[in-house]
Amino acid sequence: MSHSRKELLDVIRIFNLPITNRNDKNKAALQEAIVQAVDFLPMIHAENEYFFVQSKEDLIDYLKLQNPAKNLTIKEKSEVMSLAKKMIAYAKMNYFLGPSDYFDTTEIYRDARYISKFADIPSVRKAIELINLDPKLREKIEMNIPRRTANELKKKKAIKKAHCPMFIKHGEFILTFD
Repeated sequence: MSHSRKELLDVIRIFNLPITNRNDKNKAALQEAIVQAVDFLPMIHAENEYFFVQSKEDLIDYLKLQNPAKNLTIKEKSEVMSLAKKMIAYAKMNYFLGPSDYFDTTEIYRDARYISKFADIPSVRKAIELINLDPKLREKIEMNIPRRTANELKKKKAIKKAHCPMFIKHGEFILTFD
C-alpha cells in the first residue's frame, strides 16, 4: 500500500510487464495487474538503477514490503516541509537571525541535520544547499540522497546539458507574411 501509483507504473515500464491500458487503471487495479503479471513471468531481468532488484523473488519482496522511500507519515512530512520552508526563509533574509524564527545558529544546525535525512524531498535539498552557504555555520551539512533520487537528478542534469540553449535577442524585427 505504501507504493504510489507512479511508482507502480515505473515498475511496469522498467520490468516490461505485459499490462494493457496501464495508464487508465487506478492504483488498486494496477496492484492486481502487477501481481498477476509477476506470477505469470518465469523470470525478470536484474535492474540496478531504480529498484535494485536481481530476481523475480526480489521484486516480489520489494513490492510486498513497505516502500523504503516512503518512511515518513503525512504529519512527519509536513513537519519536515515546514522546517525546510523556515530555513529557506532564513536564507532569503540574508542569514539574519533577527527577522527569522530562529534565535541562534544551533537551532538552525539542529533542524538542518534533522531534515538532511530526507533529501529525496526537493524542498529539503534546496534548504540544505542554502544553509550550507551560511557564513555563520562552521560545518557543512551532508545530505543523504537515496540512490534512486541521485540517479533521477543525474538524468535531469544530463538532459538539461543536452538541450540547445535558447538565445534571446532584443531589438526591432520586421515580419512579413506572403
